[in-house]
Amino acid sequence: MKKIDLNTKRIMTSAAKKSAEGEAEITNMMLDPRYLRQSSSLIQDALQKGFDVLQLANGDIVTTGTKTVVYQYTWDEEKGKLIKAKPEAGRKARRVPSVSEDEEDVLESEENEA
Repeated sequence: MKKIDLNTKRIMTSAAKKSAEGEAEITNMMLDPRYLRQSSSLIQDALQKGFDVLQLANGDIVTTGTKTVVYQYTWDEEKGKLIKAKPEAGRKARRVPSVSEDEEDVLESEENEA
């Protein structure tokens, strides 16, 4: 069934009508105070964490980012190799996996090659 839109003098097919209805639903969602509160909070948090944020036309929000992990190694003269330093007491203690013997051996062998 074809319908004529008198404002634009276009003939609208049923597919175009469904598309227009879908756009109206998205517009309504974007004006919903609950969506606005939640999306703005989520976007703000993501930006503060250094993420890239993309809000799609359908209202979906995509965030991308990378997590930076910093390890500090100090030279142990007695062992003759680099060892992972412990976090300072004044800083927040983060759960950092300990260096396994294999990793220490890799560090030692890399140093010997250099």
